Amino acid sequence: MAAAEEYDWTRPYRTWEATLKKQDDEEDADAALKRREAAAAAAACGGCRNLDRTEERALFAQPAAETLKGAQLAVLRGERMFQEGRLERAIQWYEKALVAYDYAFPEDDNIQALLDVMRRDALLGSARVYLEAKLPRAALRSCREVSENDEARLLEARACRELDLFDEARTALGEIDAPRERALLEARERCYKTNSKVVSKRIVGGLHQKKLQKGILPASIPACQRDMLDDAARPLATAAEAFSSLVETLEGDDIKDRSRLMCT
Repeated sequence: MAAAEEYDWTRPYRTWEATLKKQDDEEDADAALKRREAAAAAAACGGCRNLDRTEERALFAQPAAETLKGAQLAVLRGERMFQEGRLERAIQWYEKALVAYDYAFPEDDNIQALLDVMRRDALLGSARVYLEAKLPRAALRSCREVSENDEARLLEARACRELDLFDEARTALGEIDAPRERALLEARERCYKTNSKVVSKRIVGGLHQKKLQKGILPASIPACQRDMLDDAARPLATAAEAFSSLVETLEGDDIKDRSRLMCT
């Protein structure tokens, strides 16, 4: 009876609560681990899993006039970065301006016209940056988004020239007064044709060129015998080594050296 009175009835409940707390802690640890892994994966792929669209929603909500001012400022900063040689930062500013254009829906025709001018400047600026960074394909994509603009066609011709797209480069130039670009295009095309002729001549000549005769024996000897005869005709390395070792043993006395040579 005394043992029954001393028994602690709360112990099973405390044990159960401790078990539940342990499970909750383990679940929290697993959730934290999954969050860290997701963050690491998002950082590894450049934030491709980041679905935060706060900036886009802010652009969509703000007035078109404010969006225009921000985009024009981004274009100016991109031009300044390009002049300073900071090409990556210049591309980032130009892309920011283009994103702002996509989220601007003005009702005023004047603001729309200014937005179109800003987009043209951003595309031309990004094309110049891409050409400077030796990325002609990206520059070509930017140029072809601008229509009826001589500078865009000139940049497009330059990008096509860098890609050896000579017909497209001539089409892009059209009636534009660009003697320097036309001269560079003609020079590059001449070099391309010359290199192509040299390469094709080497390929075709290599196929039809008579194989050089190996060894010192005539070609009339069968190939199965020529290798063995060539090896026999060539001075052997072992013989040269033996002769050099023999010379080192000579003393300069004719009688002694003659007897040693006769014995050898």
